[in-house]
Amino acid sequence: MKQLSLIAAVCLLPLTGCSNLPEKRMELASAGFRTIPATTPAQLTKLAALRSSKVVPVNGKRGTVYVFADHQHKAMMVGSPAQYQKYRAIKLHQQKIDEQLLDAQVNMDNADWSAWGPDADWGWSVASDPM
Repeated sequence: MKQLSLIAAVCLLPLTGCSNLPEKRMELASAGFRTIPATTPAQLTKLAALRSSKVVPVNGKRGTVYVFADHQHKAMMVGSPAQYQKYRAIKLHQQKIDEQLLDAQVNMDNADWSAWGPDADWGWSVASDPM
């Protein structure tokens, strides 16, 4: 049963990064992306044409920029190539932290405590034992 839950957790781990849009917004803002609200009908049309929850490169007059369409807030988050690289580094660091947390949880779930026996006092009575 534990192996089944471990397999499910490992399979679902890559999906967790995509589903948490507030976290993604925070990571992008931390990397220096700026938020541009869509206020005109033309901007709203362009926003609707962009993929949701993905950072995509867009070639413009001044070169390539990276755009995240935030349909929920009717805005775009825009960053330079350097800011995109910083975002990727932040995302990679967060992924490593998530993997370490999962490893720690799996290790605790798989720990073999049976060597201590059902009546083990875990050493707490040793220091306070008057005898």
